[in-house]
Amino acid sequence: MFLNQIFLIIQSVGHILDNFMKQRIFKKTFAVIFSFATLLLPFSAVLADFNPNKLIEDKTFSDRETFGSALGIQQFLDSKKSVLANTNPSFLQKLREPTDVNLKTNLTDPEANLGRLRSAAELIWDAAVKTGINPQVIIVTLQKEQSLITGSFQTDAKLQSALDHAMGFGCPDSGGCDSLFLGFYAQLFGAYDAQGNKYIGGPGSLMRSFTTPNGRGPGVTAQNEAFGTPIIRISKINDTIVFKNTTGGPQNPQPTQTVTILNAATAALYRYTPHVYNGNYNFWKFFDQWFRYPNGTLIKLSSDTTTYIINNGLRSVIPSFVISARGLNAAGTIIVSPTELSTLDQGPIYGPADNTVIKTSTDPSAKLFVFQNSEKHPVSAFVLKQRGLKAENALTVNQTEADMFPTLALLAPKDGTLIQGDASKTVYQIKNGKRMSVSAFTFKQYAFKSKDVNRLPQAEVDGYTQGDFLLPKDGTLVKTPDSSMVFLIQNELLRPISATVFKLHKFQQSRIVTLSINELAAANLGAFLAPPENTYLRLPDGAVFLYSNGAKHPVSAFVFKQRNIKFVAMETSEAMMLNDGLPLPPKDGTLIRGDKSATIFVITKGLKVPLDAATWVSKYKKQKPNVLSQAEVDSYPAVSDIEQ
Repeated sequence: MFLNQIFLIIQSVGHILDNFMKQRIFKKTFAVIFSFATLLLPFSAVLADFNPNKLIEDKTFSDRETFGSALGIQQFLDSKKSVLANTNPSFLQKLREPTDVNLKTNLTDPEANLGRLRSAAELIWDAAVKTGINPQVIIVTLQKEQSLITGSFQTDAKLQSALDHAMGFGCPDSGGCDSLFLGFYAQLFGAYDAQGNKYIGGPGSLMRSFTTPNGRGPGVTAQNEAFGTPIIRISKINDTIVFKNTTGGPQNPQPTQTVTILNAATAALYRYTPHVYNGNYNFWKFFDQWFRYPNGTLIKLSSDTTTYIINNGLRSVIPSFVISARGLNAAGTIIVSPTELSTLDQGPIYGPADNTVIKTSTDPSAKLFVFQNSEKHPVSAFVLKQRGLKAENALTVNQTEADMFPTLALLAPKDGTLIQGDASKTVYQIKNGKRMSVSAFTFKQYAFKSKDVNRLPQAEVDGYTQGDFLLPKDGTLVKTPDSSMVFLIQNELLRPISATVFKLHKFQQSRIVTLSINELAAANLGAFLAPPENTYLRLPDGAVFLYSNGAKHPVSAFVFKQRNIKFVAMETSEAMMLNDGLPLPPKDGTLIRGDKSATIFVITKGLKVPLDAATWVSKYKKQKPNVLSQAEVDSYPAVSDIEQ
């Protein structure tokens, strides 16, 4: 089976310098080996219907509604037993979602103010909403780049590395991966550099190429090669260009291959990954394997009465009453073979639309149930009325089909509803479908009013799923009676605050609220609170950083002296909690060169611009450049990385 010959291609990407409407171009090479569990298709040959000229239809590439919501993505990840299906708070912190609301807002994150850390499924969905890309495209890219859908990771370090480079975004041929895009979140949404310049992430880069008139493929030479130099133009739809392939392996392709780009989606994918094999072949293969049938397709075996519906790459059993309720065409059901059916993973049973009310034909009490997310919940008269549903509109379903859906907890009132049982003084707020206890402090802090509390039968209140205490508002400083450690509540996390950062934020001791551990049980422990924006930090070993735009940017000794920096001391363990960013460059107008090169650069808008001899003489009067270590000079981004 040649399991050791399976390669994962780290692909080419384009980074957009958003606020200047420019793009940094990075190219990737082949580096990481697939886990043998990654490939599910036979290794023997290229599938016959693979067309390198059209990798995916344009309408499919831009269909951002394929999963319907983050829940659909979560179900798919669960079905694949993906590491990304993990929703534990400790895993969510590995995704490196910033806690700075302003930073996320500036990155046009559609859920910047959500107030909690999101799951991988939610981040994928929100990135699709933001950019307009099909979330299936994101999922397949996560697989071909880092095996994050079906791969297994033997150590926590390997998992973190895969998450940090999830989309394969920002790893040039010439060196290591760009720390600016380190983290699952930054790979999807982008980041800021030390100068405050904004870059979009992988999905945004793909959609920028897709929406460019006539498409935007990779840069090519005069020989139409998507490799080599100099690049003379950007390829587009109907161009015929030449790519390098990965030789060897199961496909054993030729070293180079000619492709005619037939649509915008194909141009975008080849710009992101300028190789047919194995990069874009792998993209096509996984997409075809998981998503070849459009959502809503009905399929069945000729020998069985069970009907399935294709829902985001999964086959879900769909009862006849659901087919009818959703207005689907049962006559259009496709007959498939047992072999093909077995290649489609089983999804959860497919229910009617949300808020569908049913009763069974054999229940003399005519008990009502309401569907939410294809799940069946008993419902009270209060919730039925609150949600604007009517008993007389209930569908009558046979008991067998109704029993296909397990009966879950009593359907909760709308989120935000205040309730109280008639035999208890405890007030609850419904949040995420659970009843959260409201303490005297939070009742007052949220300015709740007694007249807004709905008094219900105690049995009904007790039937709603019990949660923890409702947390105080974001921004509340809290401590517990048995500890002096102060925390900031932020995104449902308790973020420890060091004495230094407490002073830098100008917090006041009088604002600290002492609460019991039970009242804080709904929060998880987060990373140390970051310093304020544009704070210079010095560690015990003498290293200096600028904290800006959610990351710490290294400051060299030369830049430290040139900028006359004033700093505050910070412990190494606390600084390690901060994301790494690009180095802070010298001031604009500074001339520099490396100690192993004769090339002179001038810093302009945070970028190093090479000077030719004539400009150095005429404009800079042969001004002597500052000679720095070659490594430092190489670490600063060059203007040649920017495409107009």
